[in-house]
Amino acid sequence: MISERQLTLNPRELKIEVTGACNLACSFCYQDKQGIGQARHSPEEQVLGWIDWAVDNGLPTVRFTGGEPTLHPAIRMLCNYAHLRGRRLIVNTNGLAPAGLYDDLLRVVDFFCLSLPVLDAARLDQISGGRGALGKKLDFLRQALAAGRPVALLTPLLPENKGRLVEFVDLVRKHPGAIWSPLRLKPTPRDPRPWTRRDAQDFALEVAGLMDHYPAEVKGIQWATPFCAVEPLELGARVFHGWAEQCGPHRSLAVGLEGGLRACYGARQTLRLAPLAELLQGPDLGGHASLASLPEVCQGCAYVWRCAGGCRGQLGLVRRQGGWVDHLASL
Repeated sequence: MISERQLTLNPRELKIEVTGACNLACSFCYQDKQGIGQARHSPEEQVLGWIDWAVDNGLPTVRFTGGEPTLHPAIRMLCNYAHLRGRRLIVNTNGLAPAGLYDDLLRVVDFFCLSLPVLDAARLDQISGGRGALGKKLDFLRQALAAGRPVALLTPLLPENKGRLVEFVDLVRKHPGAIWSPLRLKPTPRDPRPWTRRDAQDFALEVAGLMDHYPAEVKGIQWATPFCAVEPLELGARVFHGWAEQCGPHRSLAVGLEGGLRACYGARQTLRLAPLAELLQGPDLGGHASLASLPEVCQGCAYVWRCAGGCRGQLGLVRRQGGWVDHLASL
């Protein structure tokens, strides 16, 4: 059985949810936002305080998320402050903000993540509630790349994308500086099981083929998935990113709209406010990442040091064989 010490908790990023407002209402959104009606913003002092906390605790990267971060009325100031405090700054966006606002942000934001679930304009408007959303997203992509800022295209793998993923590869190949990040669909309160094992199998096979043909552009599927969700196990280990290598306190921490620190977006429990070094030595973070809650068969798996049972957010967990594991795990 693998030692707990081999699962290193080394968060390097603080994700701060700066607003609950959004000018889209995407049906697949893992944040489960319902559009502009949730127009609550994090107080400026709260966001500034967490940027200071990141500095004081040696977290080199700060990421602003939402909702749609560009809707926060003080987003320019918040980005400038993070930049002045020497943090590498990432902003998640849907690409619908005015070009003038993006011009200001491009001066201080190091990296953007742009949501891009489908490349069919009519379908994108249908599932996001937008109007002309695809054209606006691609305009922002070109604007950011022209300013020398890299952009990750975040593509939640909707079942309708099956057989069409090469279109996203073609897009990034035509836009140097763009990075394609295919994502597992995350559970939400409205849809706690958005992916089936058939979805996992189909996408694993398709992405594996793209990895063979386009190794520079395709690096696998992000957002933790249990490797045993597909057959053979080695295919899952090749294509899927695991919890311990990409998610949660192994890589980043999250601050919710209410201002509490969490081990990840999927965690409901708020961590006590303390220096990061103290949290890393205590039971709060360690308990969230512990292998002890996994079924015994997981603990004996050769890939558990990467997979760690898949996503450990509460919405996606099921109890099997005396332990808690991602609902996609084939135990």
